[in-house]
Amino acid sequence: MLQKLFTSLESKPKLLIATGNPGKLKEFALLLPEFEVVSQKSYGIVPEEEIGKTFFENSLHKARFASKSSGLSALGDDSGLIVPTLNNMPGLYSARYAKIDASDAENRDHLKNELIKINLQEAKAFFVCVLVIVNDPTDPFPLIATGMLAGTVRTDLKGENGFGYDPMFYPEGYDLSLAEISNQEKAQLSHRGQAAQILKNKIKNFVAK
Repeated sequence: MLQKLFTSLESKPKLLIATGNPGKLKEFALLLPEFEVVSQKSYGIVPEEEIGKTFFENSLHKARFASKSSGLSALGDDSGLIVPTLNNMPGLYSARYAKIDASDAENRDHLKNELIKINLQEAKAFFVCVLVIVNDPTDPFPLIATGMLAGTVRTDLKGENGFGYDPMFYPEGYDLSLAEISNQEKAQLSHRGQAAQILKNKIKNFVAK
């Protein structure tokens, strides 16, 4: 019998996060303290290839596949960095911008080199995140939330906190990169933090009805 996530929030329901990224899992544990956050890796789930044309398509597919594979309610996260000057890249390919299975450092280096190629030290950029929760694989009413953080990417990398492109992303109005900001402040500011708050509000409204 599938776990019914939205029945009650009185006790911590288990929520499977459809990602193998340890940085994302750490953020979700901070962003969603109402839930017992578990990783798909702990259930031996090997994710399918991302073939969607939008962040939403990928996020929904991740959530459904993880739920089907585990029997749990699942959250799909698809997020990325959009740099308009670079034809909106890395975009959907943010995690594999340099190559398949690229490390965070390799992706950052590739982005840095792409900016240098066009004689730029910085460029306008946006972090976007689409979260989708399904109660089960056939859930006809997935809950969806979107967050966006505007800023710039710079070839000057700073900070040891965070993951991915955080050391080279400077939020609008900040002289610090995301990798220099505390986890608590980032949780309030980030694209993922914004989306998570919207999602939690939707869940509360759903439960109340």
